[in-house]
Amino acid sequence: MDTFEKVEKLREKANVTFEEAKAALEESNGDLLDAMILLEKQGKAETRKETYSTKESRELVVVDQPEEKKEKKRGNAFTDKLKVLWHKSCENYFVVERGEETIINIPIWVFIIILALTWHVTLIIMVVALFFGCRYGFKGADEMKFANDVCDKVSEAADKVKEEYNKL
Repeated sequence: MDTFEKVEKLREKANVTFEEAKAALEESNGDLLDAMILLEKQGKAETRKETYSTKESRELVVVDQPEEKKEKKRGNAFTDKLKVLWHKSCENYFVVERGEETIINIPIWVFIIILALTWHVTLIIMVVALFFGCRYGFKGADEMKFANDVCDKVSEAADKVKEEYNKL
């Protein structure tokens, strides 16, 4: 294993910067275990203290960490949520159908960008398309029952308005 790989592995395990990992490796003559121990003694390594039990519960207990470590975790939680939202928007699709034919099938992130940039035109087109028999929905990895129920109710309301207009 070359120096870069050792630094990368140490940086990943101890959650320290490249500079700190390299310095620790140099001080420990390239020994990963000694470098990790050195970082822990310096208080730089972010190691999780875990306890395990043979009890029936499989719950992992994490011992409280110092405050500065907790703050770092909160920042990571925000980016983790952004990553989850990004993946969900890539795995799920906004679909426009007319009868049995699918007219548009685009990832949700593309739909959000289109809606954000041209919301006034897009909303008008979507309302007019409802009266021409188009139906909207969401498909993909996640079941979006609530969003699809709302789309169905809007379509039903457009059908009722269309029927009332035709009666006149």
